[in-house]
Amino acid sequence: MISSVIDIGSNSIKLLVAEGKNAMPIFEALSETRLSPETESARERISEKAFAAGIRAVCELAEAARKFSPEREAITGTSLFRTAENASEFARAVEDATGTPMRILSGIEEAQLVAAGVATDPSICLPCAIFDLGGGSLEFIAKNGDENTGIFETSRKLGAVRLTRKFFKNPTAPIPEEEISALRNFVREEISGEILQNLPRNAQTVFCGGSAGICSHLVPEKSATALETLLTKICAETLEERIAAGVPAKRADIFPAAVATLAEVCAVAGISVFAHTHRNLRYGLCARLNAENT
Repeated sequence: MISSVIDIGSNSIKLLVAEGKNAMPIFEALSETRLSPETESARERISEKAFAAGIRAVCELAEAARKFSPEREAITGTSLFRTAENASEFARAVEDATGTPMRILSGIEEAQLVAAGVATDPSICLPCAIFDLGGGSLEFIAKNGDENTGIFETSRKLGAVRLTRKFFKNPTAPIPEEEISALRNFVREEISGEILQNLPRNAQTVFCGGSAGICSHLVPEKSATALETLLTKICAETLEERIAAGVPAKRADIFPAAVATLAEVCAVAGISVFAHTHRNLRYGLCARLNAENT
C-alpha cells in the first residue's frame, strides 16, 4: 500500500510518498513557500501573492506524488489554517486545482498525527515527550508505554514564524537581548503549567520539525547547553552570517526564534539532552492511510 501526504504549513509545504504501516519513504520533497503573513496583525490573512504561490507549490507536489501511483492521497493544513480568515478559500482552491480535498487539522489532530509519525521511528524509546516546532505552532505529546496513544496532547501558538513576527523588530539583524528575553518569557508562561504537569517520568525528549532538524545538524551532541551556546551565537549574527553558518536561507530569519523556543523548553522542563526525528505528521498520516487499506 502506497500513500502520499502533502502537509501545508506556515513556512513550508512538504510531500511524503510512503509505503506500508511503518511509512517507509519512497519519495520526499519540500517547497519553501511561506504562507504566513509577514507582520503581526489581529486579522491573519494569506496574502494574494502567497496564496497563488502556495497553490502552485501544492499542484507541483501533487504532480510529483502521482508519478508513484499512490492508492491514497491526503492534503492537510495546520496551524495557519486554523486562524487565517481566508483558510477555507485556500482549501477550496487546493481541491479545485488537485482534485483532492484539503483537510484542516485541529491542534489535537495535528499532535496525534505527529505522535503517530514519531512512533514509526525505531530509534525513539518510550516513555517519551515529543515537541514538534513548526512555523505556526508547537505541539506537545506525552507518551508512556503504549505506541498508539498519548497520555496528553496539546497545540500552542508558539511557532517560529508567529514568534518572530511578535517579538523581533528586525529579524535580519542581530537580535537584541531584550527581545529574546521577552520571547522566552512568553514561551515559559505558555508551557509552565499544563505541559510540565504532564511530562512523563524518565522520558526521552524528542524534538521534531524543520528548525529542530537544523539545530540537530548544528549541535550534533543534542544537549541543552549546546542549544544555549547556539542561541547566543545565532542572535549575534546578521541574516547573511546565519546563512553562511549553515542555516537555510528560507529559514534564517525565523531561526533565532526557533532556537530560543527549544532552549526555553529545555530550561523550563529541566531537559539536558534530546533526540531528533524527522518522522512527524506526514509519516503519521501515511502510516494510518496505509494501515486502513491492508
